[in-house]
Parts: sequence; C-alpha cells; structure tokens
Amino acid sequence: MRIALAMPVQATAAAAAPATATFGVPAAAAPAAGPSKEEALLIERMDSTSTLRHIDQLNRTPRVWKSAGYDQAVDYVVAQLRDAGGEGKVEELESGGGMGRGKLRNVVAERRGTAPDGERKLVVAGAHLDSVRGAPGANDNASGSSTLIELAKAFEGIDTRNDIRLVWFDGEEAGLLGSRAHVKANAADADRTIAMVNMDMVGSQNGDVGASLGARTKSGLGDALKGVLLRTGLGGVVRTETHSRSDHASFDGAGIPALDFGVSVRTINRDDPFYHSPKDTLDKINPQVLEGYGDLIATTLLDLANRESRTIAGRPFG
Repeated sequence: MRIALAMPVQATAAAAAPATATFGVPAAAAPAAGPSKEEALLIERMDSTSTLRHIDQLNRTPRVWKSAGYDQAVDYVVAQLRDAGGEGKVEELESGGGMGRGKLRNVVAERRGTAPDGERKLVVAGAHLDSVRGAPGANDNASGSSTLIELAKAFEGIDTRNDIRLVWFDGEEAGLLGSRAHVKANAADADRTIAMVNMDMVGSQNGDVGASLGARTKSGLGDALKGVLLRTGLGGVVRTETHSRSDHASFDGAGIPALDFGVSVRTINRDDPFYHSPKDTLDKINPQVLEGYGDLIATTLLDLANRESRTIAGRPFG
C-alpha cells in the first residue's frame, strides 16, 4: 500500500551494453553501465501483459480471509506454479489475534540457491493474496500477488547464491495475520534472512514506482536498491517514509530488514482513489506502473539473492 512522486517510470532498462552486475556498489559510485545478462533477462520476462491476465482472474470475486473466494485464489496460485514446473505448498497456520482467530492459508514456493549449506542465506519475497470485503481488489492486492506469480516464472534457469522463498499471504487486511504467523512459524530462518521484499498495490492508476523501508530497517537496504536503479537504468525512487501498514512489517518487527514496493501511504488516496472500494477493478490498473514495478522488483530480488550479508559497503540493512 504505497507510492509517491519522484522519478518517472521506465518500463525498460537503459540501452547501454550489458555488463556484469556489481553487487555492493553504493548508488553514487559510477554512472549506469547497463543491466547484467541476468538482469536484462528478468526485465524482458517481466511483461505486464502476463501479470494483467493473472489480475483479471484474481479480480473476479473478493478474496476475504476465510472465504470461498480466497480459497479459489489459493487454488489459482498453486495451479500457476504447477503449470510453470514449480510447486506451491499451502502453509496452514492459526491466527494469533488481530481482527479474529482462525485458520490461515498462505502459499509458499521455494527455490534453492547454489551456495553450500551453512553459507547459503535466504531472501523472502511476498504479497498478500486477500482483499477487503466488498472489494474485488485488483490493485489491492491482486497486482502484487500477480507480480509474484510472474517472478516465480521469470527466475526459471537463473541461479542465485541464496535461497528464494515466495509467499502469498492470507489475512493481511485483517491485521497482517498470515505474515505474522509465517514469521513465527519460520523463526529458525530469521538470522539467515538477508531481507524481505514486499509488493502491495503496484499498479496504482496515478502512481509511480517506489519503495519504502520498514520502520526498523536501516538505510543500507535503501542504498542497495539505489545501486540497482543506478546499474540498470530503471526508473524508481527510495522513499523517505517508513511505515508498518503491510506484510513487510511482520518481518521488520522480527529484526529482518524489509522493503515495501507499492503506493506511498502519504498519497494513497490521490494515487489510487479506488482503494478499498468496489471500483478497485482491472480497468483501473496502470500497465506502465505495473511493468515498472515488475522490472525493479525482479532485479532487486536478484541483487539481494546474491549477497553474502546484510550490508552494503559496510552499511547494515538492519
């Protein structure tokens, strides 16, 4: 649930010749050299046309926690992962409170990194799959959930040093229930997790492309994102705001550095006037913004999935 005015969206990378990604170089280190081979491939694969098709399917009925509509969305995500040659497991957990108690159904997909056991870290990418009652939730948050589906497909054949875990969260609108339960159930992974990348409302009609840090996350993670922007030539901004209004907050609160891609909490009603309403439908999605987010999230995830620690040039993420 975030975005603000800053740099204009660019759906494609700068036209410079591909060069090897320079992990760990801060934003002001050098002029853009162009994306690496893997970054360019991810940018090519993250096509908003495919993402819009998923939004169309998920947007046909509200996906409220503990509803048949939500269960249908879970089945759709699992089927998409299976059709892409992967596996999505339903993680059934119990809510610890918030706006109610009951069963939660997250969807989790894992891809193993190439580093040896004991050296391999983890990066989590997530989006909430549920919506509020009475709203079909195209932007909030079929846009993020659909982007996550395309990320699962885009990384096919691209090796990373670290493990990547993709999670579609239940119960965000009821109080971040699915992400809180997931963090608690996977507490053993906290210390090895480089960062959590969240995507929430990434197709706002009047928005642009940007990300906010978790309230406890340090600026080093923002510097890593600035490095991606510089290297690839993609458009986007690291916002000065921090907030705890989406699933990244569950990780941030547990001491895991977190980055939230999506509409700015400061300008949400301007950028998406159909937020939490029956008019949050497919025709309100901005395809250019959606594609800009897909490109930047994919390349940021690649960067983090190849890091050895939660630092950049000695500056910590959290």
